[in-house]
Amino acid sequence: MREKTQKEKLEDLMKRPIPRKWVGIVHLNMVKEGRGLYGMKRFCSPEDAVDLVRPMLKQADRELFLVVSMDRKLEPLAIEIAAVGGIAGCHVDVRNIFKHALLNNASYVICFHNHPSGFPEPSGEDGRITERIKEAGNTLGIPLLDHIIIGENGFYSFREKGKIRLEFPDEAA
Repeated sequence: MREKTQKEKLEDLMKRPIPRKWVGIVHLNMVKEGRGLYGMKRFCSPEDAVDLVRPMLKQADRELFLVVSMDRKLEPLAIEIAAVGGIAGCHVDVRNIFKHALLNNASYVICFHNHPSGFPEPSGEDGRITERIKEAGNTLGIPLLDHIIIGENGFYSFREKGKIRLEFPDEAA
């Protein structure tokens, strides 16, 4: 008796599936519900970006990590809370940041998080997560424009401090 080819085995399996062998079926559907109440104008500076998200973070009693997906003109497409932490930290899954960006057909992302202590100075972990996000974004072709830490009376921009460098396309500059 001859042995079946891989193609024949696959065709047999499709005709008679193995009982109790479940395969996940996934369907994604993105629906744009409209513009947000915060206004969605082009960012020209870190201050503009902070003005957009500060109302979302102002009353937070714990650390929140937000991602803003941007188009090629540096206009916000959408904002998402990517992670919620405690008073002293927040675990950020880099995949969640870029899942949001990919679903929004983003060209860039800007990340934000607050420090409930009120002091925006970055921790060592803040620097490490910024590097991981930057590397992932470069790999995916969705660069990280900035990571901004918001405190009570100020903010820290990794881009302004020279920790993130990026050349903009002509039409976005």
